[in-house]
Amino acid sequence: MKILIAEDDAVSRRLLRGCLEKFNHEVTEAVNGAEALRRFEEAEFPVVISDWMMPEMDGIELTRRIRAKNLTRYVYIILLTAKSQKEDLIQGMEAGADDFLTKPFDRDELRVRLSAAERVLRLEHTLAEQNQQLREAQAALVQSEKFVSIGQLAMGVANEISSPIAELGDTLALLRRNFLRSTGLLTIYRDNCRSFTAQNPSLAAEIAAEEKELDVDHLSFRVGAMLDRSLTGMNRVRETVRNLRDFAHLDEYLTKEFSIDAAVEDVLTLVERELLRKRIDVQQHCDPLPPIEGNPGKIKKVLLNIILRGIEASPRDGTLQIRIKPWTDGGAIVEIQDGGAGIAADDLKHLFEPFYPLRLHHGQGNGLGLSISFNIVKEHGGNIEVTSLVGQNTTFRIFLPAKSKASGSAKTAEAEAAVKSV
Repeated sequence: MKILIAEDDAVSRRLLRGCLEKFNHEVTEAVNGAEALRRFEEAEFPVVISDWMMPEMDGIELTRRIRAKNLTRYVYIILLTAKSQKEDLIQGMEAGADDFLTKPFDRDELRVRLSAAERVLRLEHTLAEQNQQLREAQAALVQSEKFVSIGQLAMGVANEISSPIAELGDTLALLRRNFLRSTGLLTIYRDNCRSFTAQNPSLAAEIAAEEKELDVDHLSFRVGAMLDRSLTGMNRVRETVRNLRDFAHLDEYLTKEFSIDAAVEDVLTLVERELLRKRIDVQQHCDPLPPIEGNPGKIKKVLLNIILRGIEASPRDGTLQIRIKPWTDGGAIVEIQDGGAGIAADDLKHLFEPFYPLRLHHGQGNGLGLSISFNIVKEHGGNIEVTSLVGQNTTFRIFLPAKSKASGSAKTAEAEAAVKSV
C-alpha cells in the first residue's frame, strides 16, 4: 500500500519507514502535520500513520482535516502515541482515527495493525464495486421502464395520427391529380380560343378579363408547387409516424437482421429538426455492408443518444460526420464525429458512468443516456470507444458484431435480480 507517515522525530521516522518498506509498502515521509496534509492533497494514500504530538499541526488536527474532506475513498488513519489514558483514546477516535500504535512501537504489532487496515480497505473497495453495480442495475431498470412508457406514448401518438394523415395524404394526391387535369382542360380552351371568340365575342372578352385578373399562369404554377410541397411534407410525416412505431418497441427484446445504415437514416430523420435549427451539415460515408443481427430499436436508441450529443456539442453551422465501416466477421463500426470543443481527459474516463455530473455545452440530461447506450452495445457483444481533442472534436466509435451475443431480456432479468437482492 501507499502509506503516508507524519513524524517529527527523525529516528522514529527512519525506523518506521524501514519496517514499512520491509513489509513491501510504498512510503512517503512528512516531518509534521502541515507537511503531511500538503502531501496528502497531492497524492492518494489509503493509509496515514501519524504521530500524535507534532509542531505546527498535531496528529489529531491532521486527522480532523483529512476527515473533513469527505473523500469518496476511505483513508485508514493510525495514530502513534505514548498516551494510554481512556480520555485521550476517546479524543483520537472522535477526531476520526481508526487505530492506535503505542510508542515505541513493536514491529509485529505494526504488521498486524496494517493487516487489519488492509482488510478494512479491501472490504471498502468491494462495497464500492457493489454500489457501482447496484447503480448500474438501477439505471438499467429505470431506462427499461422509460422505454415502456415512451413506447406506449409513441405507439399511441402514431395510432392516433396515422388515420387522419392517411386521409389527408389521399386528399392531397386527389387534389393534385384533379388540378393537373383542370390545367389540361385550360390548355384545350386556349388552343381553341380564337374560334370561340368569333362565335361569342362578349363572353370571350369577359373570360379573358377574368383570366387576366386571376393571373392563371402564375396561379397554375403556384398551386402545383404548393401541392408538391404538401405531398412531400406529408410523406415526411408518414416517415416520422413509421419511426415512432419502430421506437415504440424499444421495450421488446427481439433480435432480427437489420441494416445499420438504414438505422442511421431513421435516426437522422428523427433529429432533422434539431439539425435544421443549428444548421448542422451532416456528412455521411457508408461502406456497403451486409445486415447485422440485433435489437434494431435498442441500437437506434444508442445512435439517437450519441447523435443528439454530437448535435448539442457542435457549434451553429457546424459539421457532423458519420462513417460506417466493416468490422470483424461481418460486423459494423459506426463513427460519429462532432465539431465541438472536445471533452477534458478527466471527464472522458468517467463518460459512461451512470449519474456522472457531466453537462457538456450546457446540455440537459439525467446522466443515464451514455451509460445505457454503453450497456446496450455491451449486451450485443460490441463496444464503444471515445477519442477527443480538446478544442477540436469528439469521436464516438460504436463496434457492433454481426450477431448479438446476448439477449436484452436476460440482462434486464439480471438487473432486476440484483436490485431485489439488495
